[in-house]
Amino acid sequence: MKNNFIILIILVSISYSFSSCNTVKYVPKNKLLLTKNTIIVNGKKNSNNEITDYIVQRPNQLVLGIPFPLHFHNIGNKNFEIDFEKWKLNSPNWYNFTTGIFSEKQARGIRNFKYNTHQWFLKNGESPVVLDTKKATQTINNLTKHYYNEGFFKVNVTFEEKFLKNKKGAINYYVNTDKVYTIDSISTTIESEVLDSIYTLHAKESFLKKENPFKLSSFINEQNRLTKLFRNSGVYRFNKNAITFEADSSNYKSDINLIINDNISNVPFIIQKIKNINIYTDYTYNTKDEPIKDSINYKGYTFLAQKELKYNPKLLLNAIFIEPNTTYKDETRELTRKNLRGLKNFRSVDIKYTELENAMLEASIFLTPLKKYAIGFTTELTHSNIRQLGISGKLSFLNRNIFKGAEILKFSVQGSFLDSKDAADNESLLNAWEVGGDVSLELPRFLIPFKLTKIIPKSMSPKTTITIGTSLQKNIGLDKQKFTGIIDYTWKSSKNTNHSLEIFNSQFIKNLNNNSYFNIYKSEYTQLEIIQQQYFPNQILTQENAIDFIKNNINQNFQNTNPVEYQTAKNIESRYTIITEDVLVPSISYTFTFNNSKNYKDSDFSFFRARITSSGNLTTLLAKNRDANNVKTLFKTPIAQYLRTDLEYKKFWNISLENVIAFRSFLGVAIPYGNSSTIPFSRSYFIGGPNDLRAWKIYDLGPGSTQSGLEFNVGSLKFISSLEYRFKIINSIKGALFVDAGNIWDITNSSVTSPEAKFNGINALKDIAVGSGFGLRYDLSFILLRLDVGFKTYEPYLSKGNKWFSNYNFSKTVYNFGISYPF
Repeated sequence: MKNNFIILIILVSISYSFSSCNTVKYVPKNKLLLTKNTIIVNGKKNSNNEITDYIVQRPNQLVLGIPFPLHFHNIGNKNFEIDFEKWKLNSPNWYNFTTGIFSEKQARGIRNFKYNTHQWFLKNGESPVVLDTKKATQTINNLTKHYYNEGFFKVNVTFEEKFLKNKKGAINYYVNTDKVYTIDSISTTIESEVLDSIYTLHAKESFLKKENPFKLSSFINEQNRLTKLFRNSGVYRFNKNAITFEADSSNYKSDINLIINDNISNVPFIIQKIKNINIYTDYTYNTKDEPIKDSINYKGYTFLAQKELKYNPKLLLNAIFIEPNTTYKDETRELTRKNLRGLKNFRSVDIKYTELENAMLEASIFLTPLKKYAIGFTTELTHSNIRQLGISGKLSFLNRNIFKGAEILKFSVQGSFLDSKDAADNESLLNAWEVGGDVSLELPRFLIPFKLTKIIPKSMSPKTTITIGTSLQKNIGLDKQKFTGIIDYTWKSSKNTNHSLEIFNSQFIKNLNNNSYFNIYKSEYTQLEIIQQQYFPNQILTQENAIDFIKNNINQNFQNTNPVEYQTAKNIESRYTIITEDVLVPSISYTFTFNNSKNYKDSDFSFFRARITSSGNLTTLLAKNRDANNVKTLFKTPIAQYLRTDLEYKKFWNISLENVIAFRSFLGVAIPYGNSSTIPFSRSYFIGGPNDLRAWKIYDLGPGSTQSGLEFNVGSLKFISSLEYRFKIINSIKGALFVDAGNIWDITNSSVTSPEAKFNGINALKDIAVGSGFGLRYDLSFILLRLDVGFKTYEPYLSKGNKWFSNYNFSKTVYNFGISYPF
């Protein structure tokens, strides 16, 4: 309660300080601070954000209802120099006292520091928006034009200036649209028989429909549709300037006449075909006039080089969609350009057409290659849920076009210094390290013994990536060495949809430091110490002999007299076996991804990803050897067999300028079967951390309503959902308010798991933990630094009546430092 009271005092103090600031401090005399704009359309208040965008002058930005940037600006003193000189004249004694204590140079430095401080507030804050009737008139023009383009030809827009208290004002815009004009009839004047036949064949696709409103956007869309249609039907010379519309309007009805010229520059429109296709594989502008020394003709394509042909024509044609003796199409030109660039072998791709006799065209594709060999070194500041901070370096060697089919061979060596809570010395910064190397081969086609072109054509940009690698970790868990092999097929079925099929993804995980188990998992050793001290005081217990202690002393007789302690010790033994066991994970997985984001700056889009993974089916079928526990092994290593499904959905709404609502939901299920009774530790789910449930540290929560006190809590079922409001505070400083809800559960029916940790249907929903908080982000344009403060809002492991807000205070707060947004 004391901490909650302190939080309340701080919030009240901040609110009071802002409310006491004079928002009209720098509003000129006889002027008003604009505080609100209202658009009233046909007597009803407008709620359409698109209409609001036409307002030229907007009030100062609000942060949670407070004009924070304006208050920030008003802290500065525009008249500091004048006020300082007045102070010198009016308070000579104080001035002399100051210059007496400090030297003249020091006093001048203090004065300059104060001046620069005021200037910083003035520049980084937001100056007051003074109501300007000229800008209101511009808004009237914008609104009039908008509604006119929507078919309201008799629209009338006015504005009213409203005077409020304390030099503040607002503007009401009144829009009277009158009735909308609609399309009554559509006729065409198309003199070219070629164009008329194409138009007639696709007339039903027109954006112009009878009885529809007379919208300018409909005419622009129709013009673009027809231009695209004609150019993709072989009319190479056609452009949209050949299309015009005439309208005869009366009585809110319009008769439309679509007019398409039959020529351009007195040259009639005709359908043209491609006769020749020349591909210049080593073109550069500086050597463009040098003679061709090597060429080859393959299936109607002529490949040319000024030095030596270095690309296999058959393989390079996988990225070329322009074909000889076919009708010209804009879409094949763009598809060819996009896929050639996607090969990552060429610095530039240029496609030009030359008109020949008899309505034929010659296509010339100019390819400027990148250097065949490249060496790169990158450094990166990394961050994740598991690794709070890391500095990594990567040295890579690149060999392009290694098999003359635009393949890319890449060899990389990387190393990282990490901040790991797993390390025994978890107080030191960057207390762990990891080194590794991998070799990958990327092929711009499917590497399979049969054809799939009817199902996945080359227009879907099929790729095969083969990767093998290894890594070694120190002071991360039990110190692991990993060997990984992957064969991944990817393709893009549409602009927003990607697919990935990993037909082979095998990882061998070997623990190198099992002897440190109880040094890392100290809470489990503490529980054993309690049992030893209470029941076996004459036995010696150390971290090295802890498992032997369980095997020798925790037997059937001990269970009969101490069932609770027996179960505790056996759980520790089982958990030790699971975590320290080396494991082979041979999996097959498929990933579907939908993302309609236009670019990395887009803040209004949807994202969905589904991934299903099956591990161990084929390997266990072929394996013959078994270990002492009757588990099938390969190279004396148990084979993990499980099925795992992950579903993730994200949605972003851009509600206003730099104000975004972000939503994320994730559901993951992992089910062991056959050869496995548990999920490998590295494939299990955890919760908490800076990109997850931010009111709990990583691994600290779950499973279910348990409060085990263990260092690492994992489960086989995970659910998390987050809602976040992101807003701009001032310049590059941004803020966020968030709510996270989720937990992990066990669904493996493991004997190690308590009933409270298991998922038991709808009743388990009461175990969903809730965290809330706020965040500050500093946007450096190339990187975003983040601090999120999470408060435990609902804690499912507490007793009934104490689950809500019991630890909602700064003493239990989790501070999450991160890079980039949490999702």
